[in-house]
Amino acid sequence: MGRRRLFWQLFPSFVAITALSLLAVSTLTTHVVRTSFRERAVADMRRSAGVIASDFESWFPGEAPADARDAACRGMAHRLGFRLTVVAPDGTVLGDSDGDSATLENHAGREELRAALAGRSATAVRESRTVGHQLIYHAAPVLRDGRPVVALRLAVSAAVVDAELAAIRTRIVLSALVVAMLAAAVSLWISRRLSRPLEQLRRVAERFAAGDLGHRSPRATTREIAELAETMDAMAAQIGDRIRTAERQRDELEAVFAGMIEGVLLIDARQRIAGLNQAGADLLGVPSAGAEGRSVPEALRHAALQRFIERTAGEEAAAACEADLELPGADGGTVHLRVHGVRLERPGEPPRTLIVMHDVTRMRRLENVRQEFVANVSHELKTPVTSIKGFVETLRDGALDNPADARRFLDIVARQADRLQAIIEDLLCLSRLEQGTGETSREMGVYPVAAVLTAAVQTCQPHADARGTILSVDCDPALRAHLDPPLLEQALVNLIENAIKYNDAGTRVTVSAREQGVAVRLAVADDGRGIEARHLPRLFERFYRVDRARSRQEGGTGLGLAIVKHIALFHGGEADVRSAPGGGSEFTLTLPRRPATDRPG
Repeated sequence: MGRRRLFWQLFPSFVAITALSLLAVSTLTTHVVRTSFRERAVADMRRSAGVIASDFESWFPGEAPADARDAACRGMAHRLGFRLTVVAPDGTVLGDSDGDSATLENHAGREELRAALAGRSATAVRESRTVGHQLIYHAAPVLRDGRPVVALRLAVSAAVVDAELAAIRTRIVLSALVVAMLAAAVSLWISRRLSRPLEQLRRVAERFAAGDLGHRSPRATTREIAELAETMDAMAAQIGDRIRTAERQRDELEAVFAGMIEGVLLIDARQRIAGLNQAGADLLGVPSAGAEGRSVPEALRHAALQRFIERTAGEEAAAACEADLELPGADGGTVHLRVHGVRLERPGEPPRTLIVMHDVTRMRRLENVRQEFVANVSHELKTPVTSIKGFVETLRDGALDNPADARRFLDIVARQADRLQAIIEDLLCLSRLEQGTGETSREMGVYPVAAVLTAAVQTCQPHADARGTILSVDCDPALRAHLDPPLLEQALVNLIENAIKYNDAGTRVTVSAREQGVAVRLAVADDGRGIEARHLPRLFERFYRVDRARSRQEGGTGLGLAIVKHIALFHGGEADVRSAPGGGSEFTLTLPRRPATDRPG
């Protein structure tokens, strides 16, 4: 909506107020006069009704025919100046001055007549069905021995009353027009007198807004406007310094905010966000641009953080609060925050609360991984070490004297030592893969994929023959990809060995490779037992086993699939699995055909 000048707000407003006032006065006056005229007409009818009721039998022939009764009513109505109707207690019209009483309908339903036949006077205004226009009615009872014997109803046309108002209304309208014209002239003069100096001040303010702070306001004769001009001049003298100070502080604050990796949140005394840097917005998952000015419960849907803010706001000034919070992350995970809060107070200003947030999610995750890894490694190493120690003690206690037992115990110790060595070698392999060092990166190049698949199958063929497992290869000999052949062969061997060890005799295992866009998809699929869905999300974790007893019985370290996953990551790809109980399993490696840019190292 466009903005209007002050003159065009004042002048029409004055005119409108005057016009509305005159209209209201005219309307009220007309209403009062009309009401007064109608009340006078009702009073006249009331007096006339009282007169003719007291002498009713002398002028109304009750036993005469209807024509005679109507004639008597017309004569009396002529003297009174009102229409006259006489009604029996049952509502029958006995006589009427303006109609044929013999043909008139029963009037028992008329409200004023119901009241009169009940012994009290009543007045009503409505459209008459007999004469066809609005009438003012007044009905009064004729009492004999305290009981109404008939009802007298007098009526006068409302148009007669309104006609008397016409002359008065004309004079009222003419007077209102004269007053309105005079008021418009005065309003025009006042509006111009008020708006002209304000228009001059507006132009001065525009100069200030344009940066011309040295310009000064013209002198004004009105005291209030002169004081306003002086105030504007004094304000202009301070605006320059304040603008420079504000710009310097803003630049410093923005530089500090932009350079901080910690999230910073500033809360005012009304629990509204007064400041939030981009790092804080990212941690809390809210847009920094629209956060300022919003209340904390509205903008931050984190109950733990809200409680910390409330606790910090209630502390003494300079008393710092600390807490470790867990908030839901944007990706559905958990964000771990180390939060520091302090209440800020300045003289003459409401207290504010400053919150600094450190993202310790990665540190917590690494700590959890380290603890879990140490626990798993300790458990996995403890089993063979305990077994070796136990059998060595048995040998020391005399089993060496029995060659058969001694040999059996030594075989067990050797197997446990081999298992211990396998765990250590797998751990070292994982470490090299994660760091991208050593021999894991020396043979990267473009090689035929089919050769790697064939080598892996040949390595596993003796074990497959011994277990009755059928191995097959399905790969285009021309398919080539950027890979490390020994590493990829190790991953495939791990997958094939798992398919052989954890399925029954007669299981078919197919090792295949297909071009898939800019990637190569390698798969080891079997038609064996399959894996329950609850195990699939954790299948590539270190030391995770579907069947721990069988895994140890088969000599597994629990690290084979973790190595497969890290070999895929080393190539810039990913590992996945699909399986269902009784429907077999398919492990896939999706590797880029071109050199991966995000390979560790």
